[in-house]
Amino acid sequence: MNAQPSLFSNRLRKTSGSLSTLAIVLVILGAIAILGFGALVVGVRAAAPVETIGKANLALADGTPIGTVVFVNEPKEEWTVVRVELNVKPGATNVRSFHGFHIHANDTVANGIDCQADPKAPSSTWFVSADGHWKRDPNDNHGDHSGDMPSLYLNRDGKARSEFTIDRFIPGEIFNRAVILHAGPDNFANIPLGLLPTQYTANSSDAITATRNTGNSGDRIACGTIDVTRN
Repeated sequence: MNAQPSLFSNRLRKTSGSLSTLAIVLVILGAIAILGFGALVVGVRAAAPVETIGKANLALADGTPIGTVVFVNEPKEEWTVVRVELNVKPGATNVRSFHGFHIHANDTVANGIDCQADPKAPSSTWFVSADGHWKRDPNDNHGDHSGDMPSLYLNRDGKARSEFTIDRFIPGEIFNRAVILHAGPDNFANIPLGLLPTQYTANSSDAITATRNTGNSGDRIACGTIDVTRN
């Protein structure tokens, strides 16, 4: 004779079955939550702003490397951070002196490509391949060029270290352009012309043009083409 299941046994089975179903539901909900959070994290990472970095390795006319110029565009900022670290060998140029420091256009193939120089040729021919100062508006004078940057001071040991911010460009705009270190200081075309005793009189229109184009910074002693990467 088979024993009939008790009422307690039936309730126990029903309770166990309900708990098992609840456990399965909780596992499924947990998996969905984890997958959803993971997708959210991936989405946030994918949407994160991209940091753009430009770098120029500067070298003298004889190919001697003298340091780097790094351009960092922080995604949430409206400016570019420029970090300069140079070490110029003795005799290459004046020390304890300011030097013009610009981004050049490097966009006219007829003048050459990138940073070309023959150390045996006159210094006035060095790096003319990098062309003139980079400027968006061809009518801009020196001091307003897009590539005009603060001058660098070389210490008595030939070293220079500088960091500054500038909102005239972002690294993505200066890819394949060139950084030039000049032999002389930059006057930023700040020469008061006129007939007053405290003013200067230009001896020719060529002198005015040269000042407006270059800031009279002299020869180009070092050059480096800018490469850009994204992190």
